[in-house]
Amino acid sequence: MKRLITITFAFCISFAQAQSFDHIVYKQEVNQACLLAVKDAKYVESLQKLEAVKKKYGMLYGEDYLLQSYCYKMMGNNSQAALSLKTCWSTPSFDMRTIWYIDQLQPGKIMEGFNEDENQLVNEGFENAGKNRPKNADSLTVVIDSMTYWDQFYRSQLSTNPDNKLYQNELDWINSVNEKSLEEMVRKIGFPGEKKLQYGEFCIWYVLIHSAGNEEFYQRMKPFFLNELKIGNMSPWMYACWVDQHQFYNGLPTLYNTKTELKNDFTEKELKEISKNRYDIGLVDLKFSLPRN
Repeated sequence: MKRLITITFAFCISFAQAQSFDHIVYKQEVNQACLLAVKDAKYVESLQKLEAVKKKYGMLYGEDYLLQSYCYKMMGNNSQAALSLKTCWSTPSFDMRTIWYIDQLQPGKIMEGFNEDENQLVNEGFENAGKNRPKNADSLTVVIDSMTYWDQFYRSQLSTNPDNKLYQNELDWINSVNEKSLEEMVRKIGFPGEKKLQYGEFCIWYVLIHSAGNEEFYQRMKPFFLNELKIGNMSPWMYACWVDQHQFYNGLPTLYNTKTELKNDFTEKELKEISKNRYDIGLVDLKFSLPRN
């Protein structure tokens, strides 16, 4: 596996650089447009905010065009909503996963009532989505899938006999190997998120989440991961999940409420603190991560 990682690193150097702007600040601005549309139903103002962000940064990410599509949908302009949805899938994404928590932004709901031509536009976007996958993403995925396979293999083995010290030692060993590989990967080519895998960042999920249980690794890598978030390699959602998993392992309160199944009866003070924490990393407001009724 080490040789495969080395080969993949060599392939990936060409796309290791991210956009030069601060992605936390970018998302903070886009999230204002999200609140305008979803919370306040101010669709024109939301579109204007998105246009201002696009003018400032020279681009929008795929999930931001999804918000744009929703605005047009709510304004009764299905044809423009379909065009925006096509652009959504035709444009690389950065933090599409957070959209899963926002009912109003589900593509299927936006597409309700689309005619044949409008559905065709969206299908063209789906076809374009494959073109967004960065060069050598498949090679990187092979490396991560191997890491994940052995993570799950040894974890499953221990679950069948939790008191087996040999199984525990083997799990500790693969955790150490995977953490070393992940750190090497991040330092050489950046975090393997949407920018490098496009719609495939979840493949690193198990390795990342389990690494949060190693306090030394967590403290060492936290500033690196925060920087990866700022330069656009790691999504706010992925960073927040990793931090919250560390909190969970240590019996500490959630910082971002990404583990929505654990708690939803927050006090007003807790709500404000979590919302501020989410804002500080460019993650959409807390109310969109609470369980749906």
